[in-house]
Amino acid sequence: MNPVSAQKPQVPDFALRPRQVHTITDRFSMANTYLITAERTVVVDPGSELNVRLLQKYLQNILHRTSADIDLIVLTHLHFDHTAGVEALRRICSAPVAASAAVKRLALNDGSHKVFPRITHLAEQMLPGSLQHLDLFLPAYTQQVKLIDLWLEDVEGLPFHPDWRVLASPGHTPESLCLYNAFTRELLCGDTVITIEGGAPLLRSSANRAQLEETLRVLRGLQIQYLYPGHGRPILSEHPLESVDVEW
Repeated sequence: MNPVSAQKPQVPDFALRPRQVHTITDRFSMANTYLITAERTVVVDPGSELNVRLLQKYLQNILHRTSADIDLIVLTHLHFDHTAGVEALRRICSAPVAASAAVKRLALNDGSHKVFPRITHLAEQMLPGSLQHLDLFLPAYTQQVKLIDLWLEDVEGLPFHPDWRVLASPGHTPESLCLYNAFTRELLCGDTVITIEGGAPLLRSSANRAQLEETLRVLRGLQIQYLYPGHGRPILSEHPLESVDVEW
């Protein structure tokens, strides 16, 4: 054995651990739903009722599990195209719904964030994502707060799944969060990062540029090999955020 190499500390290669994330989406990839599979199953962003039907089939036919194995539902943010399937999912499982604790603070200032409420609410339901570059606290958003059973704090472990850490990622929305597993180097990023045609990652903007830059700095400091966006295709890469475009 080389004496020089023998003196080096042995650093475990976390990337050798098998990844835990499965992607559920329709053929148009309008919005992605993810399953984290360990002893139990976490559903991230139920999306639409169609996504819920697809994930139920995936659980049964591919993973050979049932909806009873779902022990947590996580929302990366509260835009309608990521939350519309919650009620349908709760009809087939009893798992609690979790979202960022920042939502509670935002709800206190509900009235000051409404801009043309009826118009924006209508547009969000007809054209999901069309207004997401604006920091609007839509009326539907306030209603969706009632869906939440568990509040997730920044850098804490995900309830029942401590290998997964919650990372606040304000930028696309103030309450956006990511889920990160250092042992598998997987990052579930909601709409904080999406992938555009060709698979290039795009960081979603907001009115707060400094906040977005801090989010990018934090995410670039992580070891990531698997990037799972809310829209578009997942990316397998050693440094998926190295050349990310930013939508200012």
